[in-house]
Amino acid sequence: MEMSIGSKSTAGFSATVCEVVLEVLQECADSLAVYQNILRQQSTIEDDDATNIFPNVKISETSILQTLARGAAEMTDSRREAAREKLLQDSLYVSSIIEDLKREISEHGTIDVLIKEIERITSQEEQEHLLIEENESMQIIVAELRKAIADKKTANEKEEERLTKKLTLTRDEKEKLKLIKDVEIKYVRVWEAARREQYVLRYELKMDELKKTLNDHCVRERNENHVNDVLMRYLTRRIALIETRIEQWRQRYDREKKMYEKEIRKVRNEIGNAQKYLEELTTEYCNNQEFIDTYLAEQEALRRQKEHEDHVRLSIIKMQAWWRGVMVRRKLGPYRSEEKKKKKSIKTKK
Repeated sequence: MEMSIGSKSTAGFSATVCEVVLEVLQECADSLAVYQNILRQQSTIEDDDATNIFPNVKISETSILQTLARGAAEMTDSRREAAREKLLQDSLYVSSIIEDLKREISEHGTIDVLIKEIERITSQEEQEHLLIEENESMQIIVAELRKAIADKKTANEKEEERLTKKLTLTRDEKEKLKLIKDVEIKYVRVWEAARREQYVLRYELKMDELKKTLNDHCVRERNENHVNDVLMRYLTRRIALIETRIEQWRQRYDREKKMYEKEIRKVRNEIGNAQKYLEELTTEYCNNQEFIDTYLAEQEALRRQKEHEDHVRLSIIKMQAWWRGVMVRRKLGPYRSEEKKKKKSIKTKK
């Protein structure tokens, strides 16, 4: 296989490291090729042995028993074959990864393929771990559900047993009630027959009593019809008499109505004349009242004027008396003493 080694890139290995790594990978690839050839050869040999175990053997009971006896060995061989197939697939997978890694190292000098594959395997393992945990939790839940189902089944069995016992008791009770009912029905039938006979006798006695009552009512009806005829004749005569009296009272009402209407008109005329006279008197009264009010107002004014004049005159007299008293007490005017008069005369002479 030709391999071209490129120069070292900024993110890859150096040329020397790349050559060393490529040599190691080539050795690994050769070893895997040898391992794969060995696995293929073993698988081919076992297939040939399996086809030549029982050549041209007829099917019989002995062959069937031998086949069953070798079942366990064949199961072990099948497991071994599955493991060998798994190893072969894994070796092919590793070979493909080595080839991709050799190609990347020879071209770019990096191992991104290996890193990505490791990351993929790691994520796959994490997912498998999560699935395992989820499976364990689901198994726990399933175990709990199985336990609950078992408990429910036990409870249902107990309930079924209880209901079976109850059904048995109910059936026994039903049979007992049926017997009691049959006896009661027989008793009721006998009792109904006796009661029917009693009712027949009672109804016959009742019919005789009702017939007697009917006859009595017929006699009473005839008597009441006779009384009704007599009353109708009396009421007819009475109604005729009352109608005659009503007519007489109606005529009297008409006469008295006319008479009273005439008197009412007369009284109304008198009332009208009296109202006119009353209006005249009212007018005269108003005039006289106005004259009286005017006269009284004049007399009141004269009285007040006279009282005012008397008050003024009395006040003047009081003022004069007061002033005269003041002059007398103080000896003023004509009431002055002789000494003061002399002194005044002397002063006037000087």
